[in-house]
Amino acid sequence: MVVPRGIEPRRHYGRAAICLALALWALAGQPTTVVRARVCAWPGRDTTSWRTLTRWGAAVASGDWPWCRAAAKLGARAAAARAGQIAAGWAPAMTPGPIWEQAYAGGAALI
Repeated sequence: MVVPRGIEPRRHYGRAAICLALALWALAGQPTTVVRARVCAWPGRDTTSWRTLTRWGAAVASGDWPWCRAAAKLGARAAAARAGQIAAGWAPAMTPGPIWEQAYAGGAALI
């Protein structure tokens, strides 16, 4: 499948946004509704969850995304946390801020 650089195939989001969402959810412990409000491109209805996060976590856990295969075979939330850590490791040197901001910067740097 051909997609623009930085967009995860078969997803509506770029890697930077996905990494930010996974880090907020799995590393910072933010509720899915808070993560959705920060990351989702579409204005939300009154929702009680955001299933996309668990779908992304399941994609990471299944090893579908080559950039975070080290997180494969973990549970969805643990895999999401590991993916956030991997993305943060790709952030440019001296990227300031908490780990979710570093995960965003690292996600943007992933090729």
